[in-house]
Amino acid sequence: MDISLVGSINIDLVYRVPYVVKNGETLHSASHSVHFGGKGANQAVTASQLGANVHFIGKVGADDFGGQAINNLKEKGVYTDSVQKEGATGQAIIQVTDAGDNAIVLFPGANFLVTPEQIEQEADIISSSNALLLQLEVPLEAVEKAVEIAAEHGQMVILNPAPSQKLPDSLLKNVTFLTPNETELAQLTGIETTSEENIRAACSLLLDKGVGTVVVTLGSKGSFYMNREESGWVQALSVNTIDTTGAGDAFNGALAVGLCSGDSLRSAIEFATKVAAYVVTQMGAQPLIPHSYLE
Repeated sequence: MDISLVGSINIDLVYRVPYVVKNGETLHSASHSVHFGGKGANQAVTASQLGANVHFIGKVGADDFGGQAINNLKEKGVYTDSVQKEGATGQAIIQVTDAGDNAIVLFPGANFLVTPEQIEQEADIISSSNALLLQLEVPLEAVEKAVEIAAEHGQMVILNPAPSQKLPDSLLKNVTFLTPNETELAQLTGIETTSEENIRAACSLLLDKGVGTVVVTLGSKGSFYMNREESGWVQALSVNTIDTTGAGDAFNGALAVGLCSGDSLRSAIEFATKVAAYVVTQMGAQPLIPHSYLE
């Protein structure tokens, strides 16, 4: 399984708090920890731990954090020859409550310095991979260029549209699997996802724009998938939640592995659900995944 991944690399500064701080409030943190993060890096590490050869395309800063982030990816088995250094490494300031909820302030840093020109330089990697996995923590122009290259060569494209932003139809028509959460689905379509009927309507709208399959993650409610041939629900697993940071990223990384392995859509989603459920029982967005999760 060769997966090319265009995405973000961050350093996560995590603060344990009793609740998310309110406007104008100063709140003491019970603990502080530093973790490696970024949606792209989280997804890459998950996929690599599950057996994929992941080729990362992105940027870190020309600083100590950047060197640490690259070393972390290498240690997790991710190929980093296509990671360039420029500016300052992206950072995420994360509040995590005792209930496992989180709130995040993001400084994009070098992630926003990824350009279509850099993506074009890596066209051979993208075109020769089994799948292209992306998020939206790098400039949209870079995402569009990567999807364009993958589509030209008939490659599977998995786009996690987070953080949410308006996406052109020219991009959506080349997406094989789109994986929004409930909020992102509503923002992408303008349809409030307050009922199953509305969720189906929102997914149908995206299919009409050319998306192959929509997989909606719904937290404790599980996930819903829909394409022109099938639709259905996959139930979430009940676990002792410690930290939800990176759960969606783990889901996407595992989904890519399942799909590249030739699993059916439902089986791949069930596998991704299992991996994401494990991740929320651990602190940080890139925990070590036990070998028992290998397919």
